[in-house]
Amino acid sequence: MKKILIINQNSPVVPPLIELLHCRTDISVEVYSGDLASASDYAKALPDTKLLFIAVGPNDADIYVEALFEAVDEVQPPISDIVMLSYAGVDDEFSESVDYAGVTDSQEFIKQQRYAIKIVDESEIAYSIIRMGRLKDSQVDHYELFNEGSQMPNKTVSPKSVAKLAYEMLVEHQLMNHSVGIIDQAPMGGR
Repeated sequence: MKKILIINQNSPVVPPLIELLHCRTDISVEVYSGDLASASDYAKALPDTKLLFIAVGPNDADIYVEALFEAVDEVQPPISDIVMLSYAGVDDEFSESVDYAGVTDSQEFIKQQRYAIKIVDESEIAYSIIRMGRLKDSQVDHYELFNEGSQMPNKTVSPKSVAKLAYEMLVEHQLMNHSVGIIDQAPMGGR
């Protein structure tokens, strides 16, 4: 049985991801309930963790991820794969400036996101980053992906689409070691 630890800060992506994961009999799901900035709280939750899903932010992601990886270094859990949510725009993939919900200082927000990603990268554990478009509930079933360094449109994506991609990365080992932008695919005939 593989244990997945989900670090969640009220992300609407987590409920549909948990729904997908509960269909698997070989995975046990644990949602972290401690202080997001406490390495000692993380240390209590990390033993036996095989998969790690990180959904923190938009603000202070760097602080939370730094505390998490301080605990990872201490506990040395058998983590094989990490998927972390971030935001489209942190990789300079937009040609225009972007407003992020709940963010008052966009430059500081981008620095925090980039530093959190750097911490994950330096862990030397296989990981993928999902750079989400603006989250919006929709009935769109398909999504478009954009590789790191590629320009992408500033569009929306449904939490279910992001959850589906995270599931494919974590459980089906697709697109591991990638940073991808995701938006909902436009229906035939445009939006």
